[in-house]
Amino acid sequence: MAEEVSLLYPPGYDGYDRDGFTNFDFVSNLGIDGLIFLRRESFLGVPNLELKTFFTKNPEVLAYRIDVVDDIFQNRGIYDVFCKTVPMIQNICDMRRVNNQSDMTTESNLFSIKILEMYIEIIDALGEELLKYEVKSQGLKGFQDIVRSRYESEEFKNLKSELTKMETRIGNIKSITLGINMNGSLQVREAGLVSINTKEYRNGNIVEKLLGKSDKDGYACLTDLSNVLKIMDKHEHLAFQNTINYALNQVFRKTVRNFEPLINKYFSGSTDFLVSVLNDLRFLNAGMKFIFEMSDRGLPMCKPEIATVSDKKCTFKDGFNPMVAIKVPGAEIVKNDFEFDDNGRFYIITGPNHGGKSVFLYTVGMIQSLFQLGLYVPATSAVISPVGGIFTHFPSSDENNYGKGRLEFECDKLSNVLDMVDADSMILLDEAFASTSGTEASYIASEVITALGIIGLRGLFVTHIHDLPMKIEEFNSHIDNKSKIDNLVAQMESKENGSRSYKLKRTTPDGLSYARDIAKKYGLELDKIINRNS
Repeated sequence: MAEEVSLLYPPGYDGYDRDGFTNFDFVSNLGIDGLIFLRRESFLGVPNLELKTFFTKNPEVLAYRIDVVDDIFQNRGIYDVFCKTVPMIQNICDMRRVNNQSDMTTESNLFSIKILEMYIEIIDALGEELLKYEVKSQGLKGFQDIVRSRYESEEFKNLKSELTKMETRIGNIKSITLGINMNGSLQVREAGLVSINTKEYRNGNIVEKLLGKSDKDGYACLTDLSNVLKIMDKHEHLAFQNTINYALNQVFRKTVRNFEPLINKYFSGSTDFLVSVLNDLRFLNAGMKFIFEMSDRGLPMCKPEIATVSDKKCTFKDGFNPMVAIKVPGAEIVKNDFEFDDNGRFYIITGPNHGGKSVFLYTVGMIQSLFQLGLYVPATSAVISPVGGIFTHFPSSDENNYGKGRLEFECDKLSNVLDMVDADSMILLDEAFASTSGTEASYIASEVITALGIIGLRGLFVTHIHDLPMKIEEFNSHIDNKSKIDNLVAQMESKENGSRSYKLKRTTPDGLSYARDIAKKYGLELDKIINRNS
């Protein structure tokens, strides 16, 4: 069968190299790899996945992928069956790899039969579970069509029928029993295969065995089982495995010879389809795990609407930082509304210390990043345009400043970032130039902000340089300005339960309001200090 389908890319797509990002520092800086966790599974015979390979700026790919994610979110059973089948497909990949390295025909065919048994188990699971859902996305419809064509085919029914004729299913073998003869010096003289079992041996001890207290079925050992990978080096393990394989070959040689025509007919074409979608499934499982984790906590996750690139939108309601929910269980999750529009494509964010400014900057970055992976985003609604790149400039230690002062090192680092941005980029700056005096910081920051407005990109700048918000008109008056600069201010709000939190407001800040709030919170107002000491 020559069916091809992807759950992440539309049919005929060939822009993998063209539509990706070029810089991925934002992935770790924003903690995206902590939200979408791709397990390192090379030990299972499959390559490790890198999150960066799944970012795309192609609107068609994003629409295709988000529709698949929406189907899975609306039908959680699809996620469950994907989680069930992925480990089995990984086992097929590993066994195919080992099979390709084998030079023993009988051993190779044993592996092939085992793989076909696993193939049947996977198609049965997908046929019984996946096909009962009515989906809307092109990706899942195509995947269902291929599963259905196999699950309901006469070839598949014949394959199941033929394999059931085996006295012992290869996949049911859980252990073997060896008979070993020894000489008077307790040296191994000869060995043979006693039985092939469908149960595993278990830990035991000689005292219970002698007293008759061990299991009656004979599968309790006299000692604890040992992990052969830990007690043997790789050469010893290979020799041991080859010996076992030789013994199995003797037992199954005749049976396998009868199944050679079946193996040749079904093996390659049947399993190629599953292997081809494995990485799609691994990525989707990781993404959906995060989405369901947030949703199960009662937090909003939404299907973002895709705006055109030229709209330069990032608009959302009740957006929140999911990392706070993950790292601080039970914490109050502050939600904010936000938008880029014609009057504000780049925002200067000011407010008190610990006022949620940086948390909000991360929120915007995370929402944009998750969108560019084709996933749900943490908000009740969102309309977002793809960006050509996401760039960050965050505080860092000065361990590797290569002999430069902190300010010089920071300016050099930011200069490298600015070399990569263009009008379709998003840039996030957190407390830039905090290492120098207010006058110097204000001068450099003003130059950078004016330049970013001329470039025409989108972004946020969290800062304590409080004269920057007063220069908005100056920034926007530049003749070449393409992105208007505006202010966001973290303001304290009182809750009904008496607690206080910060919300982001689009307004011009009152420079003294930050100091007043903090002074009041800690009793550092004049009258309170005097009364305290009177």
